[in-house]
Amino acid sequence: MFREETSNETMLIALLAGGIVGAGLALLLAPQSGKKTRGKIADMAEGARDYASDYAKKVKEKIS
Repeated sequence: MFREETSNETMLIALLAGGIVGAGLALLLAPQSGKKTRGKIADMAEGARDYASDYAKKVKEKIS
């Protein structure tokens, strides 16, 4: 059972990471100003950081 949960969690993390990388590349290749693109990338990075922080808290609660 633990192995299945770990596998599912790993798959979810890989999917999210791939989505973030894909979205970042799409923003970089989009035809808009550099200032606007950098702002969008900063917003995405902040969202990813918040998600990672929340996920780490949940993992710590599960372990405890």
